Amino acid sequence: MPNKIRALLPGLFFAIFSVLFLHTAWVKSPTWDEVGHIGLGAYLLKSGRWDVPASCSHPPLAFYLHSPPSFAYPLNWSRWRYRADELRDIQFLRSADTGRGNAMLLDQRYDGERFFFWSRTTSLLLAIPLFAALYSWSRELCGYWGALLTLFFAALSPNLLAHATLINTDFTLTATFFCTIFAYRRLLLYPSPAALVIAGLALGLALMSKLSALILLPVLLAITLWFFHFSDFEQRQRVARLFGHSHLVSLAVGYLGVCFLAILALWASYGFNPEPYILTVRSQLWDIGAGHAAYLMGQFSDQGWWYYFPLAIVIKTPIPTLVLTIWGLWALARRRPTLELGFVLWPPLLLIGLFVLGNAKNIGLRYLLGIYPFLFLLVGATMHSALRSWKIYLLCLFAVWYAISTTKNHPHHLAYFNELIGGPEQGYRYLADSNIDWGQDLKGLKSYMDEKGIERIKLSYFGAVDPRLYDLKYEWLPGFKLPNLGGSSAKLPTTGTIAISVTNLTGVYMDMYGQGRDLYTWLQAHQPVAHIGHSIFIYEIE
Repeated sequence: MPNKIRALLPGLFFAIFSVLFLHTAWVKSPTWDEVGHIGLGAYLLKSGRWDVPASCSHPPLAFYLHSPPSFAYPLNWSRWRYRADELRDIQFLRSADTGRGNAMLLDQRYDGERFFFWSRTTSLLLAIPLFAALYSWSRELCGYWGALLTLFFAALSPNLLAHATLINTDFTLTATFFCTIFAYRRLLLYPSPAALVIAGLALGLALMSKLSALILLPVLLAITLWFFHFSDFEQRQRVARLFGHSHLVSLAVGYLGVCFLAILALWASYGFNPEPYILTVRSQLWDIGAGHAAYLMGQFSDQGWWYYFPLAIVIKTPIPTLVLTIWGLWALARRRPTLELGFVLWPPLLLIGLFVLGNAKNIGLRYLLGIYPFLFLLVGATMHSALRSWKIYLLCLFAVWYAISTTKNHPHHLAYFNELIGGPEQGYRYLADSNIDWGQDLKGLKSYMDEKGIERIKLSYFGAVDPRLYDLKYEWLPGFKLPNLGGSSAKLPTTGTIAISVTNLTGVYMDMYGQGRDLYTWLQAHQPVAHIGHSIFIYEIE
């Protein structure tokens, strides 16, 4: 293959990811958290104050990342002013003001839909270093063709595409989490002052992304100890020459130096004011202590299940990814030194352990999005054992299966479920909330109504965006938390054309209406006539 083509192919996979990203970002309506996050980064940068709703819900990197369009549009900054007598407690600073977000989207001075789209697109700025790190690391481990396979699986990943397109913290953490491990590995294997600074800044960006990035501190410590035990003398000697101490002391100095630079970067992101970060930690602890309603295969719980996340991984990850990850782990363990396994395995294992054992909210696989780049590395590791043997045909079969399975579901990536449970159509029977229905298909519902000539629909919606953004006319049915503009509701059970979000259909949040979680069980006697993006069901009941 000509060298020019070889050089262009990695960029081609990023281009494919970008096209799928942009289309998904445009056709999908704002999800739950996005409505409260829109414009927040611009306010924080403009004012330097963390005194408004959602400002202490997460560290600020994702908010900053999505802020540039907010400076390009004539936003009404008075919406960020709250009454002086309003209590600025933890609950106030953590909760999202969806009214503020909807007011920004409905502002008649500009196109709110386009403003929102451009605010989403800035995630691509983080996708660039993520893909670059994936390619560089995978090529070192698996060669050129293995690196291309890694990028192929990353570019078509429904899990990455689902959350990269959102104004949220999950993809931001995923990119910075992986880049931190990539940079720390480079520091240990190829030590230099520049590598130390890059690793420190990468960790700082991760800590600025989400509080769960704190798991990186024990992850990097585990990798350091693994390196000390499994590296050879020359590798440890290179680190010692950089820091001028014995092997163990030099590794300790390197680890502490990276942590120091990261904390400095985190401090700078708050304008050298540590109080907002402390409030963010307190708000997270308050949120965990308060519990959260969760749904799993017809069961409900406020505390969750230890097997929630393992099951979510199994049914929401494409089967080819699961199979090739196991194959790649076997191939990597046979071919590469044990040292390399530590870099690849410690981060995802400790991240999974944090959420399985840490009483985390059971509302979405997105909390474990950070494991997927490591899975793609292992997928790429299959290439070396498959090249020049019959196994290459098997590998191609899995690649084709993967491409068909994921692209046929485009752009409904958030609702992706694999064939083990019958695909996305059956997903609502297993999981709810951000696993399948996060309010992302209101725009699709409006398109369906226009296509069918439906002027008004009975709507039970799980989401925060105001339907007026799409000029969608509806009769209110109990939902979470669609505004009841008319002040009245149809008596349930009801007839006519009904649209219901599948999260509401499961009943997980419907006990707020005083009828338990069986508010919509009467719909089980009827078959939906249409599915909007797998997250909204349409019923015609006479």
